[in-house]
Amino acid sequence: MSENEKNSNPSRRTFLKAMGLGSAGGALVLSGCGDTDLINEVDLEVRKEHVLPNVDPQDFVVPGNEIYYASICQQCPAGCGTHARVREGRVLKLEGNPQSAINVGRLCPMGQAGLHGHYNPDRLHKPMARKNGKLVEVSWDDANKALTKHLGTPNKKLAWIGGVESGHDAVLIREYMDAIGSKNWVNFDPMVPEVGLSAQEKVYGERLPIFDLAKADLIVSFGADFLGTWMSPVHFASQYAEFRKPSRGTLVQIESKMTLTGSNADRWIAIRPGTEGHLALAIASLLASDPHYAARIPNEMSKALKQINIAEFANITDVPEAQIRKIHHHLTTRTPSLVLSGWSAENGEQGEQAALAAHLLNVMLGNVGKTVLPRAQMPFPDLGARSGGWAKLSRVIQDLHRGKIDTVVVHGTNPLYHAPAFMEAKKAFAKAGFRVAFSMFPDETTLACDLVIPIHSSLEEWGSSYPLYPAKDGVLGLRQPTMYPVFGKDSTKAFGEVMLTLIKGVNPSFKHWGDYHAYLIDALSSMKGKMATMPKPQVDGETDQEALVQTMLSDGQVQFKTTANTLRASAILPKLRVPTSPGGKYPYTLIPSPRLGLWDGRHANLPWLQELPDQLSAVVWDSWLEIHPKTAAKLGIKTGDKIKVSSEAGDIIAKSLIVDAVVIASIHPEAIAIPLGQGHTEYGRYAKGIGVNPFELLNPTYDDDTGELSVAATRIQIEKIADYGKITTLATGDLVQESHTFHQAGRKLVKTISAEDFNRTEKEV
Repeated sequence: MSENEKNSNPSRRTFLKAMGLGSAGGALVLSGCGDTDLINEVDLEVRKEHVLPNVDPQDFVVPGNEIYYASICQQCPAGCGTHARVREGRVLKLEGNPQSAINVGRLCPMGQAGLHGHYNPDRLHKPMARKNGKLVEVSWDDANKALTKHLGTPNKKLAWIGGVESGHDAVLIREYMDAIGSKNWVNFDPMVPEVGLSAQEKVYGERLPIFDLAKADLIVSFGADFLGTWMSPVHFASQYAEFRKPSRGTLVQIESKMTLTGSNADRWIAIRPGTEGHLALAIASLLASDPHYAARIPNEMSKALKQINIAEFANITDVPEAQIRKIHHHLTTRTPSLVLSGWSAENGEQGEQAALAAHLLNVMLGNVGKTVLPRAQMPFPDLGARSGGWAKLSRVIQDLHRGKIDTVVVHGTNPLYHAPAFMEAKKAFAKAGFRVAFSMFPDETTLACDLVIPIHSSLEEWGSSYPLYPAKDGVLGLRQPTMYPVFGKDSTKAFGEVMLTLIKGVNPSFKHWGDYHAYLIDALSSMKGKMATMPKPQVDGETDQEALVQTMLSDGQVQFKTTANTLRASAILPKLRVPTSPGGKYPYTLIPSPRLGLWDGRHANLPWLQELPDQLSAVVWDSWLEIHPKTAAKLGIKTGDKIKVSSEAGDIIAKSLIVDAVVIASIHPEAIAIPLGQGHTEYGRYAKGIGVNPFELLNPTYDDDTGELSVAATRIQIEKIADYGKITTLATGDLVQESHTFHQAGRKLVKTISAEDFNRTEKEV
């Protein structure tokens, strides 16, 4: 292609940029000038059509026949591949896509429950606008006019608050924000381990290196719940299965409150909250005494580590010295090993330093390059997942309080539910001149907006996504409609469709595409020069592009060529303070604990997940407080007692929580855990008014290094206010303190016998 040809077609450069084709080095790469036929004016005109979802009951329905469509689960940022089973034009079941490297045909309960969101009767299906202080339903014409008026002009004071966003949706958001001249695009997801990602980047030069559990002979995890809630649980569960095959790997889980991963560990160690980094440093001190391990770190660091008093650190962590030495012994005799850090370690007041201490062990043990591996570089980084945590949300809330933002757009996140009371997020949100929500459900943030745009579920729309933690680098997941919109074609809209319409008003180059489907197909076709394989036409008359599109949609993903990278191993000596001794008015540490199912509260409106029992307590449809038997005995607390929970921040605003107690041994005596997920003030009939939200009580305590909110560092006091009653469980409808016996709704479907009875003679029985 000549220079004159390039200059005569400025729309092509814009096209490439809009397609997300910016390579890591900033160059735009295609396979050659032969791709120009994809965007000639004739082809663009042909593409201006109304594209219907794949399942058109008039054309595709054969009674009794099932059709499967590949798509991507959107229940969490893991991005598992799915197969949607469709019959008579309705999606009946979701299963894992066997071709997906993330989940290899498996799907967790949250993914299975995706249908409950899709068919949820509380879904929004009409646009709403605030009139006379109330949200009322309006026509799409009125909604589009309001969008154009408030979002259709340049505005540096507009803020976009999104969840984890990736793929071509993220490309459109970026292009839109660039076009209006705003730099206020922030992402917020309380489950993304931002503290850990920061520590990993400092140690390995990668925010998300590959952690290969399957290659390890020993895993020592400081609170990383990789079987439950850590980044990509279905993927890690598959790796864990390989890890457990003969010869069987050993798992040591160190945390203050037992997680699903902890319940599967060979050894679970209850540690004093906020001292995980001290335990990791004590182990590093023992390693430093051996020249073999000391050789991997600077001499000065080795000398400093040798100065650590193991007995003193045992006292700080409440982990016996003998146990610390046993962990050290396992790490030196079982190789290769893998050390991880997660929720409880990274959400303390010194979270990043604790994570650095854990990863220092990987450096000293020589795990880098064996079980900690480099990422390959994807050719289209703009499609990668954008994430953010509390630090970014806090800055937006502060800017709202100060009047620096006049318009707020929210998509894929619910900050007014998650933000602690001390942030006064609702008051800040109300100061914005105009607030827009792209949402499926009437959650707390959505109902505080002035304009609500109801969007399709992931089973009704076209789209692409890139996982937060890629199981295989360079694989872009694809979504396609599996059926007509549940509430009709004029009810909800695809997010990509609304964004494309909106961006056309501020960036005319996007007028090339009549709809989002055409945009997406052009985008993918334009990337074919970087795809790992190119399918050949299988049908007479089928073009190369048609074969490509058919294969991509059939597979539900696209594999791009990647460039190999290397991983460094930087030894960083953490700077850990001696934590404050427990006691005083607030003697216990609150641990708001996420769990597989309700997650952080985003799935509380799905009744099937409300019915899914907690993996340890078996409680359903409620909140509860977990307390150690020793602590409970000291305070005279029994399972079912009603407990008042207070914090310093809560006392200032006269806010406390009332919650039922569950006495359970799977927690440190100085910790009190309240699971996340409940306590919604809105969010539909299945979530509103159930349980409590522990985020509300958090103190304004931030990680020293990253500025992230220290979610597991709030000190609390607890007070019994009523004697015990019944706690709802899946098994019996109540949890009995004296026996903790579960009887499958009283039917004894599974016969059990105690060890004591089993050891008696038949006559005695």
